[in-house]
Amino acid sequence: MNQSYQPRFMVEIKNGKKIVTILLALSCIVSGIILAATPPYKSYKIENVQQLDSLLKVHIQNARINKNQIRTSNILVDTVFTRKDYRIKVPSRFSKTLFHIGLHKDLTRYGIESPAKIYFPSYDMDIFVYHNETILRKIRLTTDVALDTLITREIE
Repeated sequence: MNQSYQPRFMVEIKNGKKIVTILLALSCIVSGIILAATPPYKSYKIENVQQLDSLLKVHIQNARINKNQIRTSNILVDTVFTRKDYRIKVPSRFSKTLFHIGLHKDLTRYGIESPAKIYFPSYDMDIFVYHNETILRKIRLTTDVALDTLITREIE
């Protein structure tokens, strides 16, 4: 009798283990390449409300909104917290949705939420900037047809 005889399923199991080992090694190599190519995590943090106001002002300036279209007021919430409300008049051609999307993308990296509420039929929009279940700022975008004749500078 032949002593080196192995049942067929034993040969298939050994070949299967080799294939699994090769696939596992390849997946480890690919994972290492992906990990090496991924940029390091950058932590964003807003330390105070002045930094938040600065970020909001940058977005307002990038949207080419003039200072005379903006009204701010401070709302006393309780004895230690005051919330700033922005009321911004915009022409009818201004896309409130695109403004909100751009602002939301920037605020999300800081862990700040910015849900919005739209009022019909005027399509005015309130954007609530909040963190830890506290509304920090409110931005109200209202359409003013008198601004439709406003000449805006082109993007350079």
